[in-house]
Amino acid sequence: MVDVKAVRDIFNYIIALCLFVAAAIVLCVSSVTTIYYDMGSDVDWPQYGKENLPLLIIFVAVVIGVFYFLFKKGIFEQKCKVLSISALILISAYCMLLILGIKPQAVNDSKTLDDIINQFVDGDYSSLTNAGGYLFIWPFQLGYVAFGQMMVGIFGKSNYFAWDMVQLLSILVTVYLIYKLTWEFFEDKEICGIVSLLSCGALFFYNYVTYIYGDILSMAPQTLALYMMALYVKRGLKQYGIISAVSIAVAILIKTNCEITLIALLLILLFGTIDNKKIVQNLAIAAIMLILVFGAKAAVNSYFCNLTGLDKIPAGSPSWSHIAMGLQESDLEDGWYNGYNYKVFGENGFDSEATAIAAKENIMATLKDFANRPLHGAKFFVRKFATQWADSVCISTHNLDLVSRHVENQPAICHYLVFASPYGSPVLIWIMNVFMPVCYIGVIIYLSGILKGRKVSVPEMLLLVLIFGGMVFHEFWEGSSRYIMRYYIYYLPFGAYGLKVLLGFIRKHVKG
Repeated sequence: MVDVKAVRDIFNYIIALCLFVAAAIVLCVSSVTTIYYDMGSDVDWPQYGKENLPLLIIFVAVVIGVFYFLFKKGIFEQKCKVLSISALILISAYCMLLILGIKPQAVNDSKTLDDIINQFVDGDYSSLTNAGGYLFIWPFQLGYVAFGQMMVGIFGKSNYFAWDMVQLLSILVTVYLIYKLTWEFFEDKEICGIVSLLSCGALFFYNYVTYIYGDILSMAPQTLALYMMALYVKRGLKQYGIISAVSIAVAILIKTNCEITLIALLLILLFGTIDNKKIVQNLAIAAIMLILVFGAKAAVNSYFCNLTGLDKIPAGSPSWSHIAMGLQESDLEDGWYNGYNYKVFGENGFDSEATAIAAKENIMATLKDFANRPLHGAKFFVRKFATQWADSVCISTHNLDLVSRHVENQPAICHYLVFASPYGSPVLIWIMNVFMPVCYIGVIIYLSGILKGRKVSVPEMLLLVLIFGGMVFHEFWEGSSRYIMRYYIYYLPFGAYGLKVLLGFIRKHVKG
């Protein structure tokens, strides 16, 4: 007879061990190197320099000292709610400073999609119906386009201020729900107070309020899906599971990367059926979740077929082309976007099946080369991991440059926040450089506790499985630290837990 509890404990241990090793790598790499982006560059090309380690250590020590002072005075426990409200106000103020000071514009894919949304409103569907059109190649963006049509219907065409405000709302909802998740995980006011203060340093996430795309817009429904699943696991009420299902379906429509979260949600439901009395209910919610996700996609496709007169939505460039590109060495950065998925689709006459065959052949050739040169292959994957996860700014400084460089008569605050140096504002960059080691120190302490035998709850494992899934997925998919920020932000509760352990350790030895 299989010991289900033992199997689950082994699974939890393996996930924690993998995340511990990954977090240690990130902490080490981000402590000795710094990643920056040249102002004026049109491509995502991370540059590497030597970190000022003595200064970093001093700043990290000062920040932890501030945390210790507040911890010793009991502020985190006594003023938990005040800290959370204050943090949300501070985050709102910072985001509004960016929105009003930079006056960001849509750029790159977001500009292309903005133009397409406006074209659709005017009855021009050529980007979807013509071979080689943007949506013909990337039809997974149709959910975002449908959302954009609603935005146009409410706020008018290219109303970037309205888009930014909706994104600000998504950020605030996300951070608030992270506070709520922290309570559900640990039911500890001190940890909740710490996570509130810790969240103020996550500027990489808030900088994206200016980047009009699906990344930030999808975070609120995705985090709501996670929070509702945590409530469902703890309380067993089916309405929480159903809200989670609806929320993840909305998130996936806006950003297909949220499918990794869907997998995490389904895994938690599956594990819950093993020794849970509500087996039928868990399986029913899992089925509802899948029906809603695929049903929502089908509904959007049907809507656009009726709108354009197409019999079916084009298959687009296959996923295999993204994986092939994610395994390629590049003149810019290994495994990051180099245009291969677009190029190979065109070379194969925009035929999805032929492109898939070509991409698979490319993948096999790459893997064969890695097998023949295992050290080279290992170096590739370690470098790709580090370039994504150890980027403390998550390309946000580069994107601030992109969205603001073409705006005329920029105020002085914009120049200070974006163009204060060849790589961006030193103040913002240093805040993010310090935030990463502070957060990851806490994460490592948290994970080490699990490895030493601390039992981890199912709601905690929901986020840990999601983060692990993101790591694995983006080792093979198109690489970018912009994609990683959606997982990085979910480390906050665990970083806060670890920091409480650290602060308690310091207090014990200071008293001794």
